Amino acid sequence: MINFTKARKKIALLWFSVAAIIFILMLARTITGKFDDHINEAWGWFTQNLSPTLLLIISSFFTDGKDHLTEVTIDKFRFRLSFYLSLFYLLVLLTVLGVKNINVIEWLQSSNIYLGILQGIVASSIGMFFINKTSNSS
Repeated sequence: MINFTKARKKIALLWFSVAAIIFILMLARTITGKFDDHINEAWGWFTQNLSPTLLLIISSFFTDGKDHLTEVTIDKFRFRLSFYLSLFYLLVLLTVLGVKNINVIEWLQSSNIYLGILQGIVASSIGMFFINKTSNSS
């Protein structure tokens, strides 16, 4: 078992750190004109691939107000599964964004085929991570 609060912070740190890097890359590509006249499509790709999970993580910090009253733990396997699936997904996003393709927008849009599947798996594991915790009264 692992302390739930610490585990949740590690997952949040991973997600928000990599999301910030992707945001900076997107901003740089926008400023340098890499998206041409398709800025909305490019930022739509960013939003749909990061926002759902980031919002899930943020909301978990506001819905678990009683966690500080008890020792809350979670199975290490569930934490590791969520963490490493998240890491894999975020690395795939960085890879997709880093590919130097002739038509960036078509490349980003075609990546949604497999990113949607990966995002579903990752979001499910993170959701189960937040649900399956146990309280041990102090």
